[in-house]
Parts: sequence; C-alpha cells; structure tokens
Amino acid sequence: MVLEDVHDRPLLDLRISVTDRCNMRCRYCMPREHFDENHEFLPKEDILRFEEIVRVVEALIPHGLRKVRLTGGEPLLRRDLHELIRQLRASSADLDIAITTNGLLLKRQLIKLHEAGLSRVTISLDSLKREVYQSMGDTDAEPSIVLEAIDEVQARGIPLKINTVVKKNVNDDQLIDMIETFGPRQIPVRFIEYMDVGTTNNWNLDHVVSGEVMRSRIEKELGALQSDQAIHKSDVAKVYTTA
Repeated sequence: MVLEDVHDRPLLDLRISVTDRCNMRCRYCMPREHFDENHEFLPKEDILRFEEIVRVVEALIPHGLRKVRLTGGEPLLRRDLHELIRQLRASSADLDIAITTNGLLLKRQLIKLHEAGLSRVTISLDSLKREVYQSMGDTDAEPSIVLEAIDEVQARGIPLKINTVVKKNVNDDQLIDMIETFGPRQIPVRFIEYMDVGTTNNWNLDHVVSGEVMRSRIEKELGALQSDQAIHKSDVAKVYTTA
C-alpha cells in the first residue's frame, strides 16, 4: 500500500536531516547573528543514529518510498556519512539516495560516498562571483572549491543539480551566467525564491525576485523557454529548458 498525504499525493520521497550544524552562515538560512559561536546546537543524543534512520527507511520502503534525501545543516559534517549510505543501499538496491550539500567538503568525500551507493547530488551555489558568494554565505571559502567538486561529481557520472537562492540586488543579475555556465554541461540549475524560514533570516518581501520575474529576464536574454510537464502532481518546481 502506497502512503498518501491529505491531498492524495503519494509519499514517495523522504528528507532526513542528519545534522543541524553547518560550515557556512548563509544570510537567508543561518545568519551569524543568530547562529554564532555561542549557539547551542542539538546535543548528540537528540540526533537520529544511523540505525534509527535505516529503521525508518526500511519501514517505509514497502509503502512506496523511492527516494531518500540526506540534508542538514550540512550533511557532510556528519561523521562517516558514507557508512549511512552503505546501510541504506543494503536496504534496497533500487532506492534513490541523494544528498543536498554546499559542496565545500564534497570533493574529499566523494569517492567513499559514491562507492557506498550515493545516487545523486544537489549542490547549493548562489554565485560564481567570489565576493557575492562569500557575502551571501558569510564565509571565507572560495567558490572554486565548489566548482572543483562539481567537476568531480560530473566526472564520476553522478547526476547533479545546482540550487541557487535568488535575492534582489544581490545575485539576481547572475541568472544568465549560471545558465550559460552549467547549461552546456547538462547540469540543471534551480532558481529558488528567497523564502521566509521563520524569525531568523530577516526576510523581507522587497528582497524577493519572483519566479515569473526570473523567467521573464531569462527569456529576454535567451528566448522563449520550453515548459516541461511535472512528473508527479506533488512536484513543487516548475521545469523549463532553453532552446
């Protein structure tokens, strides 16, 4: 029996946060003024153990679970994440196992993750420009580190997507740069509207660039976009391709 939500949508995907810690302080997510060195993260005993995660996944597979996405915080901060992936893969050869990561630790861990059974990767990258990347992420890290990780992921033939949060007057002038950089490499870029995540990210409607505005700007430069049909009625993204 496939589980469904109250809107009769099949529950096919499961997102599991393996840690609440992160090595960046993105201003739209974990701004430093709220998540500084004195911030109290969850104690270890409150974090799901690997065996608990596997137990949940194994219980849901008979009910239609097809995909598990490991998130955080930054999931690659979780020690021995490849071991969790190995255990999940042992539960099902067909399970789609994905991670969403900022990519800073990915290159050094990628071989272990892939050999353990990782299916796909989503990398968060808000700008190709060093100063914008560092400002949005409140980090000293270089975007070149992430770009090197992207190269390694693609070299190993692992399906890859890029997530880009768009803020008005910050990085909204770089939509075309992202498309022209990753489009020829057949790497989908998902532009995400700046969202309110509670009371910690100083969300303001004036900082939002709507999906409609993004599409209009892209079409002005690249021509009409082709709309792809959603695969599942539960899909939340609108998918377009350039000519």
